[in-house]
Amino acid sequence: MKPALLTLLLLSGCATSGYGNLPQSEQSDVRRIEAYLNGIRGLQAAFVQRGPDAGQSEGRFSYIPGHLRLDYIVPHPMELVAGEGHLVLADQGTGAVTHLSLKHNPLGLLLKYPIRFDGDVQVTDVRHGNGSLQVSVAQADNPSQGLLTIQFSDVNGQLSLIGLQGVDARQHHFGVLLSDVRQGVMIVPSVFTPPAG
Repeated sequence: MKPALLTLLLLSGCATSGYGNLPQSEQSDVRRIEAYLNGIRGLQAAFVQRGPDAGQSEGRFSYIPGHLRLDYIVPHPMELVAGEGHLVLADQGTGAVTHLSLKHNPLGLLLKYPIRFDGDVQVTDVRHGNGSLQVSVAQADNPSQGLLTIQFSDVNGQLSLIGLQGVDARQHHFGVLLSDVRQGVMIVPSVFTPPAG
């Protein structure tokens, strides 16, 4: 195949949105994932995060559709609150507060509500494992802005969020692994109020 033709095919593939091009069984999996994520009334878990510098952090994870909070305990106290297009990270040790837009951050793909993996989102991969399911998504119009892989346990047709893996536009990788997941938890909305600063 000529290089120019290969490049054209790759670019046209990048412009594909949604998941209509997937096999029917995978489309069904994506619809199950959408329904699950939109139906969560409150999820809390312990997390371990591995960042781009190979460092490890630990803490508590809280999620409702459209909002996410990470309360870091190790290596030192920090809080991250994300939703409504923004991410705020407050380092309680230094007092530093960082504000980021989710517009070009792969985490933003998880924090739209309702979640729909079509339109401006492209499903790039659906994979099954032994009792597991994962979906990878990117921005349809600019997939180079990052990729997010959302991981679930899938036992007897019941999904449970167990992890997130991502790579941003600068090719920085991150991973969050959940344990002791509790679903249906009542979470007070003020928990997702960004820290001041």
